Amino acid sequence: MPRPKCFRNIGFLPYVTYFKPAGIRMGDLDEVIIQHDELEAIRLKDHLGIQQEEAAKQMNVSQPTFHRLILAAHEKMADAVVNGKALRIEGGNVTIDNGQVPTYGLQQMWKRGWNEKSVSKKGDALLTEQGGAMKIAITSVDGTLEGMVDERFGRSRKLVVYDQESKEHTVIDNAINMGAAQGAGIQSAQNVVNAGAKVVVSGHLGPNAFRVLQAAGVEVYVVSNMTVAQVIQAYEQGKLAKLAGPDVNGHW
Repeated sequence: MPRPKCFRNIGFLPYVTYFKPAGIRMGDLDEVIIQHDELEAIRLKDHLGIQQEEAAKQMNVSQPTFHRLILAAHEKMADAVVNGKALRIEGGNVTIDNGQVPTYGLQQMWKRGWNEKSVSKKGDALLTEQGGAMKIAITSVDGTLEGMVDERFGRSRKLVVYDQESKEHTVIDNAINMGAAQGAGIQSAQNVVNAGAKVVVSGHLGPNAFRVLQAAGVEVYVVSNMTVAQVIQAYEQGKLAKLAGPDVNGHW
């Protein structure tokens, strides 16, 4: 199994995430997907004109990695424009660096469904608050607070649903999805939605599960090598990394 990539910092969430050629039906189009980290590299280098060394530092990547992100984004954009393909922005192993989000981003955030309670201003930086009374679904290997987080989402053995208000938790048996040939991520995501959770914490999520959760307004955070109890504490302290898109392929 390949080692997961390190998180790349991004300071921008686009309001428009889909572009298509005029006059061609959606069903007749091929798609090109640009990930959020690739878009961020384009924004920093090509749009803002930041030098590569500084841009790589802002994204928390090496300069060779930043260069590869730029090349990949350029190739995908060229493919879409030259060959008449649709362009979708999603995915990437990223975390949102709110200290870099410009103040004009507030208007875009509100259009995306954010509100004044979820965003606060401190100096020139915006801080997205974690926490608030809600239910948190955490993938678990054994269904206990002391047990480890299962780093698979769709094929996790258990889902621990923690209620921040009552401080109690329930356990959903997700074992039926462990051996599923397909659809495990979608079904696990539906289990989360049915449980009333508004936050999911796991190790990795594939594209199908992420789309279901995103459509239901469920926020996704990722962790590694933590117990369920440690995750709850870290979430309430605002220390978890938020996932902006799927970070593994389907059937992972």
